[in-house]
Order: sequence, then structure tokens, then C-alpha cells
Amino acid sequence: MKHDPLEALFEAWSESRLTSSEAAELSALLRADTKARASFKEAAAFHGQLHAAINALSLEQALSPARTANFPPRSRALGIAAALLFVGLTAMSLGWLLASPEEIPRMRHIGIQDGQFEQRRGATPIGFPRASFTWGGDPSEFTTTPDSAHPHALRFLAAAGEPNVPNSPQQSCDIFQIIDLKSYQTELLSSREAFAELTASFLDARTQQGAPIRFMCKVYVFEGAPTDVAESWPPVADQTIGSGAQFYVSKPQANSDWKTVSTRCMLPPSAGFIVVQISAGSAERFDQHSPQLGEQFATDIRLMLHTRPSHAKITAR
Repeated sequence: MKHDPLEALFEAWSESRLTSSEAAELSALLRADTKARASFKEAAAFHGQLHAAINALSLEQALSPARTANFPPRSRALGIAAALLFVGLTAMSLGWLLASPEEIPRMRHIGIQDGQFEQRRGATPIGFPRASFTWGGDPSEFTTTPDSAHPHALRFLAAAGEPNVPNSPQQSCDIFQIIDLKSYQTELLSSREAFAELTASFLDARTQQGAPIRFMCKVYVFEGAPTDVAESWPPVADQTIGSGAQFYVSKPQANSDWKTVSTRCMLPPSAGFIVVQISAGSAERFDQHSPQLGEQFATDIRLMLHTRPSHAKITAR
């Protein structure tokens, strides 16, 4: 990295000695400066590969089953070299041990708004949400259910095509919420690894024969601020720095219970905001129109932040 403030702040972050004021300074710098975000992302990716070579288990748990942004080939090669070097040193018993007594994973809720759909009734606002922490999307409604365990839910009413993609098929009913990570930036910067876990409960209440329905929950991770995300939705691959998705296929009469679906995605230190998506629609090819909706529901939408606050240290025996 080319300029001293970012270099000094990255060094402090990589050594887990970033103070609260430095974390705030780094957060502000990354949110305001595109070049600084790119430099930090490249350096953090390289640093993460070296760390993964030493502590692969925790990273493997965090990665599964999410898809994350690709790292440069140079980083992968150096990561493999670091792994081989570490194995070689261990095999030769040169007196180095991995010690990580302070690595205690932490978990807490990320502030998703009205994930149980208790706060309002009526139609969901149509269109991709224009503000953070509010639901919006395709035709759906906030309603009640006779199930005492899940008294409030979102009802999927009809599938729709992508408004920014001409002639796109009405393949699913998609509902979104933008989660601004500004208040979590210090925690992300001071963590060795971090990932988001999205869970949602779905119900197919149909009693008559019909086509299978695919329920899905998905999380997208972006850098920067969610200023113009609505105008450019859906994103192309190079606009996101990570995503994770999981789905469940339901058949009528065979699925009378709520089903919980969950997915995970890594959160790099430069993560600025998340887009949560829940949907119901066609279980066939992605160019197929959705079956008729109206008896499909979702509730208990939860987003958790998992972090490992300090990094492993190599100490002499």
C-alpha cells in the first residue's frame, strides 16, 4: 500500500492491536476512499491466506457453504507456500507451537428489521427497498397465521421479473432488506475472521396437487455504502465481495411443517453493507415462470454475526 496512514492502520489491524479510535479512523477511510478499499482488500486477502495456512480449521468452518470473492492467484500461491513451510517446520520439531488461548468465537444478532413480521400489516412495499432496514420487493403481504408458534409471517403473493432486466421471466417472488454495516465496522476490523449467517423459516401450505416450489434465502456482501444499489439490481459478479445462498424445494401435501433454511458468507474487513433476500418461486430452470403463489409463507428471518476477535500467535517453546 502506498500511503502511510493506511499502511500504519493495516499493520495495527493485522496484529490485532487496533484501538477504538484507530478502528474508527480506518472505517471512515475505507468508506470514503475507493482506492484505499481496494488496497486494503488486496492486503487483507494476502494476510488471510497466510493466516489460513496456520489456522485452516476455523476458516473452513466460516467459509462453508458460502461462496466468497476470488483472491488473486499470487495470494493463493503464497498461501500454499506458507502452509508447506509451516508443515515442514512442525515436522522438523524446531520448537515452535501454535498457541491461541484468546481466540474465543463470538456471535450476536445483526439488526435486521422486523424479521418476524410483527410490526405492520398489509402489502409489502413494491420494488427494491430505497433505504436500509426496511422490507421491499415483489407482491407480498405481512399477515397472521393460525400457527401459535409462528403467529406472524410474510405471505408470497405473486412472482415478478427483474425490473432492470427487460423480458426477464417471472421466476420468483423476491423480498429484500438492506443491512448497513456501519455500526459493525469496528468489530469487523478488530476480528480475525467474521461471517454472517442468515436463517429463515418457510411454509408451503398447499393441500392440492401442484408444481414444486423453491424457497431460498441469500445474502450478498458489498463494499461502500448502499447509495445506488436499487438502480443496479440485480448485481453482477464483480459488484459483490461475497455471497451465500441455500434453498429448499417443497411439494404440496408433503410439507405441512415449517422448514428452516440457513446460509453463511464471509465478511471481509472492507464490507460496507449486506442485502438479504428471501424468495419463493419456480423449482425448475431459471428461465421458467413460477407456479401460482399465495399459500407460501416466511418468518423468523435472522442474521447473525460470527467473529473470532483475536488471531493465533506463534510463540517459542
